[in-house]
Amino acid sequence: MGTQAGFGSLLKPVEVIAPNWTQLMAPASGTIHKVELSPRNGCRRSIAIEVETGNRGFRIRARDYSRERKIVCRSLGINCPKEITSKEDALAFLRKYPEKWILFQGVLEEMESGYWMGELRQDHEKRPKDSRTYPFGTLGHALRWWMSQENGSADQKRNYGPSAFKLLAMRGRGGEVYGHMETGDVDEDVAQQMSASWTQDGWKYSTLRGVYALLSVALSKGEKKPKTSGVARGVHWGSVDGKGRGNPINTERLEIDRIIEEMKLGDEDSRPQPFTPPEAAALCKAFTGNKYLQPYFPLFAMLLATGARPNEVLALRWDHVLGLWQGHQLGYHVEPAEEFVLTGDPVLFELAVSKENRIHLDPDRRFKRVKNGTEHQPLLNVFVPGYGNLFEKAIIQMMPTNHECMKSKAWRKRLVYQGPKAGDDFRLPFDWHNFRRYFMRACAEAGVRYRRPYNLRHTYVSLMTRVGEYGGRQVAYWIGDTEQTMRKYYSGVLDFPRADKTKDIESVDDIVKCLSPAQKQKLLMQLAASLGPSA
Repeated sequence: MGTQAGFGSLLKPVEVIAPNWTQLMAPASGTIHKVELSPRNGCRRSIAIEVETGNRGFRIRARDYSRERKIVCRSLGINCPKEITSKEDALAFLRKYPEKWILFQGVLEEMESGYWMGELRQDHEKRPKDSRTYPFGTLGHALRWWMSQENGSADQKRNYGPSAFKLLAMRGRGGEVYGHMETGDVDEDVAQQMSASWTQDGWKYSTLRGVYALLSVALSKGEKKPKTSGVARGVHWGSVDGKGRGNPINTERLEIDRIIEEMKLGDEDSRPQPFTPPEAAALCKAFTGNKYLQPYFPLFAMLLATGARPNEVLALRWDHVLGLWQGHQLGYHVEPAEEFVLTGDPVLFELAVSKENRIHLDPDRRFKRVKNGTEHQPLLNVFVPGYGNLFEKAIIQMMPTNHECMKSKAWRKRLVYQGPKAGDDFRLPFDWHNFRRYFMRACAEAGVRYRRPYNLRHTYVSLMTRVGEYGGRQVAYWIGDTEQTMRKYYSGVLDFPRADKTKDIESVDDIVKCLSPAQKQKLLMQLAASLGPSA
C-alpha cells in the first residue's frame, strides 16, 4: 500500500528508530500484513506486521537472508484488542493509528533503498564515533584499504573483518583507539595490549588469531603500496619473512598460535578423537537398524568411507560418482555402466558447500571449490568390521529406481544426498547442523561415547593408517590435505608408516596415479627430453 501524500515529512530520522531494532521480540502468533521485496544478492527479502503471542502486541518483522543477521523485529508499541480475532480486523484496527502505519512504510522504503536495521548492534547514540573513520596512515585505514582490494582471501575477510574492526575500536592503556594509531608506531608492546584488550572481554583466542592474520597481511601488502594504503614501516618492525611479513602483528599472531596449541593439549574436543573399528561398526548398525536414523545413513556412510570434509560430501553430485558411468567421464552425456563398479577410487571431490550462500537462489552460487583448490579421489575405507562396502550401500540407497534419468546431464548435476525432507530444489544442500542431533542419537543407541561428527574424518585417517597401513602422503592426498599439515595435526594421535604402501601395478595408468604432482612433472620432462632430437 502506498504512503499518503505529506507523510514523508512526518517520518522520524533513522537515528531515532535504529536503537529499537536491537532487541528480538517473542515469536509471533500471526502475520496480518506482508510485503515481499525484490531479492538482494539472490536472497529473499520481506517485511511484515505481526501480532505477538501473549500480550498481542503489534510488531514489524523484517527479513533479509542476504545479511548476517537475517531477521530483525521492532515493536510498534500498541496491542491488538482481545475481541479482534481475524487478520483483516487487526489490520483495520492498526490503520486507525496513522503514525504506526507511517513507521512501517518508512522502514519498508528504507529496505527498498538498501538500508538494513539489523546491522546496528547497539544504540545509535552510544556507538563510539572514533571507529567510524580512520585517517590516512593509521592501522584502521590500512585495514579498510585491504578489505576493499579484490585480491586476498575472500573467506578470511568475510569471517574476520567484522572482528578486526571490533578490535581496532578498542583502546590501549593510553586511551588511544587502536585503529587511530599510526602504522609506524605499532610495535610488539601495542600488539600485546591489543591481545589483552580482546581477551579481557572474554573473546576467543581462535578468533583473535584470525583477526591478526588479516591485519598482518593488510600491513604486509600495504607496505608495498604506501601511497594508497598509507602503511609506513616502523623502526620496531622485525625482519621480513618468506611471505613478506615482518610486522609486530604477525609476531603476536605466532604467540597466539603457541597459546592455542597449549590450550588444545587440555581440550579433548579440539583434538582428533577417531572412533575405534568396533565403535564404527556399532554406529553403522545403529544407522541401518533404526528406521528413524536410516534416511541419514548414506550421509554417515559417505563421511566414514571417504574421509572427506562435511561440506564436500554435501556438495557431491551424481556425475562425481565415477563408478556409475562408462569410461568414468565427467560432464558429458555418457551411458551408465551396465555394472556399477565401486572399487578403487570411484568418487571425486572438487566442490564444497558455501556456508554463506547455501540457500542462494542461483544454484551455482551455493558451491565453491574444495579447500585450497585441491581436488581429491579417496581410496574407499573398507576396514570397518562387517561394513566393507559402506560407500556402495550409501549410493545404492540414494540411487533412483529409474536408471534412464541417469543419462541426462541435467539430472547428473543433482546432489547425491538431499536429505529426507528435500523439496523440488534438487541442488539445495542439506543443512549440516541438522545431522548432529541424529548422530548424537546414533551414538546413544550404539553405546559409543559422543564425539563431533567431524571425527568420522579422523576415523578414516586412523583406519587407513593403522589397519590399511598406508603412508602419510597417500592418506593426505585422499583427504585433500598436505602431508605436513596432516602429520602435525595428528601428532601424538597416530603413527604413520615411514613409507607409502605399494600396490600391484596393472598398467601405466596405475603407475601414473601413484605418483605425486612433482613426480608427474619430472616424468613429463624426462619423456619430453627423450622424444627430442638426438645429439
